[in-house]
Amino acid sequence: MRGEMSQPSLEWAVELLSRTGSADFERDIGGVLTIAISRVFGTQLTGTADRMRIVGGMELAGRVVEAGRRYRVTVVCERAVLETAYDARVRLRAVDVTEEGTETIVLASRQTLQRPAQMTAIYCSDVVDGDVVDGTIIDLTRLGVTFQTTRLLRRGDRLFLRARFFAEPLETTVRVASTRLVSGSVIAECVFQMPTRELAEIVERIGSARSDASAGAPLDIASVRRSLTVEHVDDGPWRRLLRRSG
Repeated sequence: MRGEMSQPSLEWAVELLSRTGSADFERDIGGVLTIAISRVFGTQLTGTADRMRIVGGMELAGRVVEAGRRYRVTVVCERAVLETAYDARVRLRAVDVTEEGTETIVLASRQTLQRPAQMTAIYCSDVVDGDVVDGTIIDLTRLGVTFQTTRLLRRGDRLFLRARFFAEPLETTVRVASTRLVSGSVIAECVFQMPTRELAEIVERIGSARSDASAGAPLDIASVRRSLTVEHVDDGPWRRLLRRSG
């Protein structure tokens, strides 16, 4: 239905943005801003954000996913007033929505791309913030990863991914787009929260390294897991996200 719409409505885009209670936006002056959404009405939404990072008139870009398609939603901050010493009450209005492309994650390479990985919970329904979720990356695309774990993840959960493919590190924030149960494990389709050119280049390098690797070369699971050991996390990017969202 909506997946077949050539031009989704602004109201529909705002509804999707508000589903998880908060959304990340790219600012027109650079950087990412998290907004806790409290109310939606038509093309408008209200909420709270870091008062030092938003002003009236600022243009923001968020992203939503529906039926395997990713859309960029442009909103304008119509009002930002001081609410607390740290937060501003903001009113945003959606002004444009455009499709960026599909985010279908193909599972055909599952047997050849399995790599241990860790995700740190930023905001999850059933995982404590800051808790480490161990699992396996079974597929990778320029838009996200497919993650297998024994932990319970749900659609809308946000985590910080830390993985290594053929000596190439991959560290970024992801959002769970969908989940399913397979033989007692949770298979989570995760999309990169903010796809960037740098991420796309990393994925391309991983793909090239995979093509060059010998098909029969054994994978040293122990060494890969050692490379994922977190020895010092005080300055980790996910902690900054936790402080900002709190």
